[in-house]
Amino acid sequence: MPKTTAPRGAKLKGKAMEIRTNNTPRATIYGSELTPHERTEFDYVEDLESHTFFRYRGSVYDPGDFTTTSKGPWNLGLPEGFDAWDGYAADSMFSGVLIRFPDNDEETIIVGSFYS
Repeated sequence: MPKTTAPRGAKLKGKAMEIRTNNTPRATIYGSELTPHERTEFDYVEDLESHTFFRYRGSVYDPGDFTTTSKGPWNLGLPEGFDAWDGYAADSMFSGVLIRFPDNDEETIIVGSFYS
C-alpha cells in the first residue's frame, strides 16, 4: 500500500513534522484474538477477552494507552496536524503512532506514524 503524507508541512517548534498514513480503516481485534504471547503484554487489562486492540507494523496496541488529542491542559502545544487525530503514543522523542476512529466507530481504526 502506498503511504501518503498528511498534512504537509506540520510543524513542531520550528521543525518539520511528517505524518504518514494510508488513511485506510483497519479492523480492530478483541483480546480473545490475541496470541498467548501478546496476551502477556496486556496483563493489566481486566476484561481482556472483550477489550479492543489493533495491530500496526508488527505490534499490538491498546487504544486506551494513547493520549487524547482533545484540547485541554494535558496536551498544550501539540504539533499542527494532530487535531485531525483522536490520540497519539510516542515511540521516542521524535516519533510515534497516531490513531483516529472514523465515524466514532470502535470496530475500525485509522493508524498513522509521525516523525520529526
